[in-house]
Amino acid sequence: MAVQHRSVSQVKEYADCPYRYYLHRVARVWQRPAAWLAQGLAVHEAAEFWELSNRQAPEDDVATAYRQSYEKHVNRLSEETPNFGYWFPSGRYAGSEDIERRFGLGAEQVRRYVEYYREHADERIWRTPEGRPAVEIAFEIDLDGVRVKGFIDGVVKHPTRGIVVRDIKSGRLPGDGFQLGTYAEALRATYGVRVDSGDYWMGRQGKPTVPYPLKPWSRQRLVDTYGAMDEAVRAQRFDPDPGEACQMCPVAFACTFAAI
Repeated sequence: MAVQHRSVSQVKEYADCPYRYYLHRVARVWQRPAAWLAQGLAVHEAAEFWELSNRQAPEDDVATAYRQSYEKHVNRLSEETPNFGYWFPSGRYAGSEDIERRFGLGAEQVRRYVEYYREHADERIWRTPEGRPAVEIAFEIDLDGVRVKGFIDGVVKHPTRGIVVRDIKSGRLPGDGFQLGTYAEALRATYGVRVDSGDYWMGRQGKPTVPYPLKPWSRQRLVDTYGAMDEAVRAQRFDPDPGEACQMCPVAFACTFAAI
């Protein structure tokens, strides 16, 4: 198996089900699309557009950026899977209905994003030493031989908490601070910046979560977490873990173990 980088999403996917990781990232089987994927990407891209305008872009322009991004991602997914009957439903909404519904949900989340920062103007985007706004900022770090790559949605200069890593979530709240801890280590390793806390900006609520203390996510704990996952993948340990999560697994159609 070729040497490759690791990421937050890889670790989480492997932890959810090693065989799902195999089907997605090794066998590269077809993945079942969903309108919420386009929604999440478009919300992120609209937020990035607004931040890179130094928060000066008119709301109509931000809304246009969201619409164009949403259409782009829906069209891309539609080219891969033109039959909407194969798309994930969302509750009582079939795939085709959910596309229209989630356009509105995402547009409202973008509106809330702009509104939040207009009301909290003292939470400013941090700039790198090179002067680049820390929005969708790429990183690559070495954790004792394991290369970890990713993008940080935003690094914020908070008026009371100092430098904060903040990730935008258009869906559900993650269970822990692993992702934020990875980002904090990336900032420390790349820029020598100390980050003690992070949070998730939740589109559904239109505000950040309570702060996540990141001291528990020490460099050594991250080394151990990524190292264990990297070792397991290199050893090709891809045991299936069927259960309730199979219902929402995008590669379940290709899985002989799926509990569906």
